[in-house]
Amino acid sequence: MFKGFIASKHLPHFLTLSKIFAKLSLGMALLYLLSNYQPTLGFPPIKRNVVHAQVTQPEQTQKINVSSLPFVAQLPHQGYISTYYSAFHPGIDIATFLGDKIHPIGEGTVIDTSYTYWGLGQTVTVDHGQGYQSLYAHMGKVYVKDGQKVSSNDVLGEVGLTGNTSGPHTHLQISKDGQTINPLAILPDTLPNISVVLASYSATLVAK
Repeated sequence: MFKGFIASKHLPHFLTLSKIFAKLSLGMALLYLLSNYQPTLGFPPIKRNVVHAQVTQPEQTQKINVSSLPFVAQLPHQGYISTYYSAFHPGIDIATFLGDKIHPIGEGTVIDTSYTYWGLGQTVTVDHGQGYQSLYAHMGKVYVKDGQKVSSNDVLGEVGLTGNTSGPHTHLQISKDGQTINPLAILPDTLPNISVVLASYSATLVAK
């Protein structure tokens, strides 16, 4: 009887390990889901992005002959720069309201549409020829597919909150022969003022 008691005493040990393993697995799963949580906001967090936008623009050292570009560059949409190009941020972030339509910076061919839960979220990459490519990230919706030819008037998709982002914006990344360049080296000199974004968003609310 005593031996039987000792043998049964070890049984809960394995059950305890199983419970601990199950709890650890559940905890890891929850951390993974929370780390990829995508909030669905109905308005842009303007104040947060304004703070970043007030940072002095870094000096432009890259020299690009705009006249030699195989396309006429345009902004993907209205907005203001919330994060500038740097060694740690190989593109610019153009903040605007959620759902704004994203246009390619120039005509070209869509070569990739993909989605990653980390970092850039839902992206579209367009090849413009002569080694130039543009990537648009954090998109909420994608309207194009791989291999599709697009013009400046076409819509690639909508501004979203996918990936790692603190608010609705488009991360625009431009590369030449595989090396990223500062988008401001080829884009129009000025971006619309933040008041334009607010006015447009107010008009959208009234229309709804």
